[in-house]
Amino acid sequence: MSLLKRRSFVKTILATAASGSPACAAFYDGVSFRSPADTNTPSSTILENGAQQLRLSPVGTPLSFQNFLLVEGEWKPATLPGVRLVTGASFQLMTSHASREGQRITCNGTAAAVGLDGKRFEYDWTAEIHALAMSHTEPWFRLRTTLHLPRAIRLYQDGKIEPQIITWLNSTSTLMEGQSGSWRRVALTQPTRNSLGAYGNDLPAVYLLDQNAGVETMMYFDVSDMGWMSIENLPRFLVYRCSTISQIGRDGTQRLGVGLVADQATGNVLPAGDARFTYFLLQRPLKELVTEQKAVERWMPALLPLFEERLAWPGCASTWKEFAAATVGDLQEKSATRVEANGQAGLRAYVKDSSQIWQQPVDNFELMTVADVLWPSLLYLRLHASPSYETECNELLAALPSFYHEDTQSISNDFLRKPDERTDSWYPFENGLVKYPAIGSLAGSKEVTDHFLEAFQTAQKMARQYDYLFPIYYRVSTLLAEGAGTNYAIGGLYAWAAILAHRLTGEEHHLEEARRAIQVLYTVPSDRLFHEPQELAYGALAAAELGMRDQANYLLYQQLRMFYWYSDPSQKSHDVRGMVQAAASILYPAFKENVEAVLPWTGILKRGIVFEGLLRFMDQQRRNNFYFFQDCFEKRQHTSMAFIPFENLGTLELGGQTGNVGKEIYGAGESLWMYLMYEALGQATDRELMLVNLDLLDVFDAKLFPPRELNFILYNPTAVQRSTSISIPPAQGHEVRLSHDGQSIGSRVQVPGQSWVRLLAEF
Repeated sequence: MSLLKRRSFVKTILATAASGSPACAAFYDGVSFRSPADTNTPSSTILENGAQQLRLSPVGTPLSFQNFLLVEGEWKPATLPGVRLVTGASFQLMTSHASREGQRITCNGTAAAVGLDGKRFEYDWTAEIHALAMSHTEPWFRLRTTLHLPRAIRLYQDGKIEPQIITWLNSTSTLMEGQSGSWRRVALTQPTRNSLGAYGNDLPAVYLLDQNAGVETMMYFDVSDMGWMSIENLPRFLVYRCSTISQIGRDGTQRLGVGLVADQATGNVLPAGDARFTYFLLQRPLKELVTEQKAVERWMPALLPLFEERLAWPGCASTWKEFAAATVGDLQEKSATRVEANGQAGLRAYVKDSSQIWQQPVDNFELMTVADVLWPSLLYLRLHASPSYETECNELLAALPSFYHEDTQSISNDFLRKPDERTDSWYPFENGLVKYPAIGSLAGSKEVTDHFLEAFQTAQKMARQYDYLFPIYYRVSTLLAEGAGTNYAIGGLYAWAAILAHRLTGEEHHLEEARRAIQVLYTVPSDRLFHEPQELAYGALAAAELGMRDQANYLLYQQLRMFYWYSDPSQKSHDVRGMVQAAASILYPAFKENVEAVLPWTGILKRGIVFEGLLRFMDQQRRNNFYFFQDCFEKRQHTSMAFIPFENLGTLELGGQTGNVGKEIYGAGESLWMYLMYEALGQATDRELMLVNLDLLDVFDAKLFPPRELNFILYNPTAVQRSTSISIPPAQGHEVRLSHDGQSIGSRVQVPGQSWVRLLAEF
């Protein structure tokens, strides 16, 4: 057989039922499918949703399903038959009753398991399969199984781990899998990983395009509803992966599936009570083999409707204005916040004695903390004059030039650098090439902006040396990488820095440099882009500025993969929903990264890239970010340094430790950003509506702040239409013209449920 014919044979033999090809029988050798015309399947156990038809197993058999897709007028199998809703020896759920009402099937039955005393016992269970097309843009199925356990189960964890949730898709021969089958798939797995493979605990979802079968499959796992996860069994994303799975049969075939899978456990006890297993399934026909980037762009818009905002406020939540003012007060407690080196004033990273992990050097400080506080402070002082705080900010400004070093043409993160300095690349790129020039511009310091332009030339040399694929660690003097880690998303910060360089110089080659960096981000493997979430946000902002809309959307979608789409049921004092994992594999949200991850979105929204899912995450943070302040789950008593936020909130994966990293002084700047974004420049009388300003990253001269034209988005996250009055505090009582799409409107605005309007205020 010639090579050409052999490859054609491989392509043909890998066709599946969903493709409509007669070769599907070879691909599914040994696998039987229920006939689409099987009249023995009662209508009470069939649900149709869009181009999907889910068929449930009949009463009297173990609970399972098979999903079909409508292809060329016929229902073709999209999964193998007999897919269990929960996988494991303890979960052989026998169905006693099933009924259908509208787009919902409910069923119940019994199962048997082994208790902690080694004796078998029976338990009841209920299940609900719901077609969600009426309330979501994509035809998702939601599958929820509840076990009613009168006593704890001893799980079987020898050989195979339980419980798992696996949707088995198809089966093929090992020969065909290695020859061609595996090449025609695109898998996007979660949680995100850092460049060396360590997992985080963010978006609980998986995507698989199997072009061999002509099917794309998506699953989303509602871990908010699975409160049984713990160190006593499977502590969520310490062991679970939202991934593909392959099993080899004795006959040499390979069975392919996707799901919530694990290969280890920390315990074998499923506690008594109601244990829920809730997930969503969506399958669509797709014959085209798309790139990873296009797969992300198909996957995330389908997922976004599943992120449900919780419209509640922490017990201590008053206003961000009040918190910002109190933060400014705490920052002036010098004994707890200040440090000096070589006669220059700086800020500690953490409030004195608040960190159980880090020790502040007595004679050094970081650019990160100084820059994080200074940038928003320069804007805050234009709205709220404070001679004492302005004096402190001026002292911090005086130290900025000393972070630049002529011998290496670089900006260090440490005020006093170490000999033969090695750096973690995101520090100089974010703090030195984004915040440093922003502060210099606002303060009117040509010395600082000149230092930035010189440091950017060094960054450009490094970018070209590594083809815009940046390492994590490198020697500053030689730019030589150290270690095996990479941080490709640095390209996002670098691209925005190039745009800042263009604004300062007017030189067009800087824009071309930004375009190159963005295009590289758009071509590298998607799972290599995760480090600090704000890196992707600045990349999206740069792409939006350059008119690279597809790339901007892609980088935003990639960033959303690092967000917490769920509430952590193990944590009763706070809610991480809507927050972002502070860095790939770090396993907790941090206040600094939470705010910095969405701050660039204001500029992206201003540049016309708006989708409702972004606004939902922003509004959830507007509420939940209050939890970073000590004892904020209730009305708190007076606490020392109460308005400097904790760095970290507890998660199941880290044993629920909150605040042990310390009260982050660099996060104090983010308290000011929260006020500047959501309240300082415009206010809605209805607190449930989010009014966000879009101009903050376009301000480069503090003397011109606030501008006399202010851009906003007003978002209604609730399900019903609401109206609100809009006020513009910087107008100070002067007449304000409020308009939408060029048409003047009154000060009262109506917004339909889960919708937004763009507003312009002029005074």
